[in-house]
Amino acid sequence: MAREARTFRAEGIVLRRRNVGEADSIFVVFGPELGKFEGVARGIRKSRSRMRGHLEPLTFSRFLLARGRTLDVFTQAETIRSFPRIGGDLERWAAASYYAQLVDRFTGEDAPHPELFELLFVALEALNDGSDPGSVSRYVEIHMLALAGFELQVDACAACSARLSPEETLLAPGAGGLVCRQCRPGAGVGRLVSVPAIKVLRYAARASLPQFTGLHIPGEVAEELQQALAGVIRYHLDRELPTARLARELSPGSNDPATPGADTL
Repeated sequence: MAREARTFRAEGIVLRRRNVGEADSIFVVFGPELGKFEGVARGIRKSRSRMRGHLEPLTFSRFLLARGRTLDVFTQAETIRSFPRIGGDLERWAAASYYAQLVDRFTGEDAPHPELFELLFVALEALNDGSDPGSVSRYVEIHMLALAGFELQVDACAACSARLSPEETLLAPGAGGLVCRQCRPGAGVGRLVSVPAIKVLRYAARASLPQFTGLHIPGEVAEELQQALAGVIRYHLDRELPTARLARELSPGSNDPATPGADTL
């Protein structure tokens, strides 16, 4: 897959698109070998375009691209894996779009990251196979943070490495995870999480996605984790993603709890 060639082949999941001109679109793709890259598809918005169905967001496809001066050009596209159940369910589509946006924000261009690609792919597979979107989302958030270099320390105090007492504990993103009572004053903004929520965080860190989605998480614990991890993601990205809010609003029983004022010192 020589990048010096005039044409090259690539595979990846389409993260997003934006329309340009009368019939063209620019696509951002995340692949297992090239990482994140973008290219333009000429005339793809015309009804006769043969690539239209193969470059839809959240589709895993194989491409042939020609090198351009500013943007590479998609010349061929072929679907490897589509996820029809996601497209037919608004809650699943919102969750999948959230994962795509997380990948987009946590990665730079042309930086291969096969582990992150695998996480995105298995998460889309899980959603398509009927797994609970909330459980899949919590797993994706925890593991994407780790792969992006922001792994949460949940087994000991992130500040002093002391053993944590089995009690409500502060999850402080600036400190890198859970902090003990003694370190709490200097840990910065965070959120207190319960013992059951801490147990779920620890299990998620070591479990596979199928194992984690098979775990029954009580509603109040699931909501607590959603709020806590939303705060961590917001801290590292310095913003709340639009897809995160949409996914949360579409989640059953959601009261849109992850408000900026919900964090505590």
